[in-house]
Amino acid sequence: MPDSLPALLAEAISRHGAQLLLGVRTSTSREQSLTYAEFGVAVEQAAARLSLALGPRERVMIQGAPGPTFAAALFAAARADVILVPLDARMTPDTVERIATLTEPSAIILGSGATLEPATMARLAALPILDLDDLIDPASPEALAALADRTPADPAEPMEILCTSGSTGNPKGVTVTQSMLLASTRRCLETIPAGRNRMVSILPLSHIMEQVAGLIYAVAAGAETEYIATLRPDLIAASIKGHRATALVVVPQVLELLFAAIRREADKSGSGATFRRALRVAPHLPVKLRRRLFKKVHAALGGELRLVLSSAAHLSPSLQRSWEALGVEVVQGYGSTEAGLVSTNWQGKTPENRVGWITPPMKVRIESDGEVVVSGPSVFVDYWQDPVSTEAAFTADGWYRTGDIGELDAHGALRLAGRTRSLIALPNGMNVHPEDVEAALMAEGLVEPVVYESDRGRIAFTYRPGAAFSVQPEDEAAALALAARAANKRLADHQRVIGRAPFPDPDFPRTHTRKVRRSAVADRMAGIPVTR
Repeated sequence: MPDSLPALLAEAISRHGAQLLLGVRTSTSREQSLTYAEFGVAVEQAAARLSLALGPRERVMIQGAPGPTFAAALFAAARADVILVPLDARMTPDTVERIATLTEPSAIILGSGATLEPATMARLAALPILDLDDLIDPASPEALAALADRTPADPAEPMEILCTSGSTGNPKGVTVTQSMLLASTRRCLETIPAGRNRMVSILPLSHIMEQVAGLIYAVAAGAETEYIATLRPDLIAASIKGHRATALVVVPQVLELLFAAIRREADKSGSGATFRRALRVAPHLPVKLRRRLFKKVHAALGGELRLVLSSAAHLSPSLQRSWEALGVEVVQGYGSTEAGLVSTNWQGKTPENRVGWITPPMKVRIESDGEVVVSGPSVFVDYWQDPVSTEAAFTADGWYRTGDIGELDAHGALRLAGRTRSLIALPNGMNVHPEDVEAALMAEGLVEPVVYESDRGRIAFTYRPGAAFSVQPEDEAAALALAARAANKRLADHQRVIGRAPFPDPDFPRTHTRKVRRSAVADRMAGIPVTR
């Protein structure tokens, strides 16, 4: 594989120039499409505009909906040797101000879907603003001349600063290089071999998983990606069908939203009981017969969806089983912004509760306290202008501390058991990883239960009423009590839940990658009575 994004794109254009690469769907129809060759032209125009507006290594904030123009900006940054600072649309003005203080941007790029209002913010009001949607329009002769004089970025130097939300303190900026992104892309190619997969991607392009699995992998593999900037299940399903998608790149919550919509449609049509019986039978059938059994579901999804790549959050075994019962394989991956893509399962080898195998050049080690530490070419070097946080993030011998607790099984596959920072320390000196308790509850069919300390030393869980189970029972309260008792039989005495309470809001507070914010859930549940 080439060692830079511009070289990767040039190679892809030479192989697939006339084939479609990227599209975007904002309603029920595709609104923009670019071939590989057209995307190459778009990247050149964007790089020219960036070269004229910014000096080498200057930072530029960028915010907008995922699509071909945002994708072009990523590749253009490497060609123009500027550093992007992507912003999620849900970041608060205060968080953005602190990110601006950290990164000192020289300009801002805003596109459709942007929520940022620079004129109202002291740090940003005087900065020039570039229009993301116009970035790929034909550049002026002056801009093209500026690009001709610009040396492309060194693949080992920062191309992006991906910042944490900063909701509980000052944001940290992960310096991301082309070399890091390409190392993770190589792992993607090992997991899903090159070919004309048609993918639908839903995550924002400010997230490293989307950049690698939805964009750079597509370029490297000769695949095609369609972006959709919505979590509405009907529009996601319409995009999958309209694109005749063969693969999805998603976080687990999107899989749950889609599967819940499939269940509702079955109930609405009067075939809910038949659908549930088929789910129980399907695991005993070959994949071809599973797909025939659920042919109406597959017809509604375009008929060609066979693979899902899920990462960025915990995937419940029951949810994985539900999709695989339909005849859609779910391949799990594990990584982070700092570490890149560390491990994946393989097609045909997708054990539950395992986040994949580690292959060279990546290395994984389990510390004496159970923490997973990693080393390899996709691991970052430092946090932007933050030597204290950088030092704390690495072991004395230079391995990145993931903050995850895990173990390697006898076959070399990695299992995660929790987070060091989510640990609940009980008064008796015992420790509880909420993820272990949640896994036991999910094994009983619950969807996304969130475990918290309801009183000192007492473990409870909360759930979303009406959406607590992968197959919703008629009597949710009775099913919850039964599931809690069954889960407690799987758990040690100090792990057992003493009760449950419904979450009072429509959804849990989440990060921009749809992970549940545990501390915010615990704060919201304070004082709410628990049913024992």
